[in-house]
Amino acid sequence: MEPSPTPRPRPSMPAIRLLRPALAAVAVMSAVAMVIAARIGRPDLVTAGAAAFALAAVAVSLVHGWQASRWPRSPIAPLVPAFVALRQSAAFAAICYAWGAAAMQGLYLTRLTGLRWQHGWQYAAAMALLAAASVFVLRALAEPIRRGNPSGLEREFRWATSLAWAQAAVACIGLGALVFSGKLLSERADWAANRVFAALAVAVLAVMLASVAAQRRLRARAQAR
Repeated sequence: MEPSPTPRPRPSMPAIRLLRPALAAVAVMSAVAMVIAARIGRPDLVTAGAAAFALAAVAVSLVHGWQASRWPRSPIAPLVPAFVALRQSAAFAAICYAWGAAAMQGLYLTRLTGLRWQHGWQYAAAMALLAAASVFVLRALAEPIRRGNPSGLEREFRWATSLAWAQAAVACIGLGALVFSGKLLSERADWAANRVFAALAVAVLAVMLASVAAQRRLRARAQAR
């Protein structure tokens, strides 16, 4: 006799149908706007385009964290809601890194803007790899949910949460380095890249901190008797 499937939490509709596509749409519009602004020689609009994506990522993270805190507890597999929230955060991270890769590609690796920086391709490739890694994490976290077996979830939960903390720490350090080094005010060849770095750091930091906060709330609820 096959075990009955584990009941999954029912997130509110915007969390599933709107947040990811909304962030992806803003990412596309932001990258396109930044390339156009660089082409016409408007650094202020490049900055505005990057800031728009960062603010969208912050807003999406806050809404997702708030919604996740209101998901019902799963009595059979109490950690499943936390896994669903982690998967959402991994999806947001993938969008953020993909945005960074696309923006760097458009700004420095095409003939559209006239900008040249010898390290542009390296950072674009690194961000693309991080986006791919986030997709891998997204798929890996789906397996315990599909399995419908509440046992053995703690290990996956621990490494996913540790990974979120690590990304938040790197983003915070990177953002601090940009601010205190004065690179955001630099007019050297990497000026546009610094806007991408700063916006990506803010976006990833927001996604990961909201993820960790949601995990704490959902885990505490799962352990409650």
